[in-house]
Amino acid sequence: DDLYKAESNSDTYEAKLKELEIEVKSINNILKKMEAAEGLQSEREEKLEENIRVLEQTKSELSIRAENAERQIQVLEENILKLETDLEKEQEAHNSTKDALAAVNAEIDDI
Repeated sequence: DDLYKAESNSDTYEAKLKELEIEVKSINNILKKMEAAEGLQSEREEKLEENIRVLEQTKSELSIRAENAERQIQVLEENILKLETDLEKEQEAHNSTKDALAAVNAEIDDI
């Protein structure tokens, strides 16, 4: 009778041991998957951080280029204003010369 109980308990414990072994294997598989996913996530995070660094550098370079372009635009606008002023002066001088020439021609015609 004791032998029967011992065998029965042994069978029960062996079955429970097999269940626990299966559960441990399952947990180990889940853990491995989680570790792999963590590795992939870590790689992705590193790539994103590198992307951010590259984008920040590009932004900085573009900002400098924009500032330089704004300065160049300002210089060009100043040059345009100076050229327009010079053109007005030259047109006035041309008109004065034209008027003087017309006056000289009128005097010649009067002679």
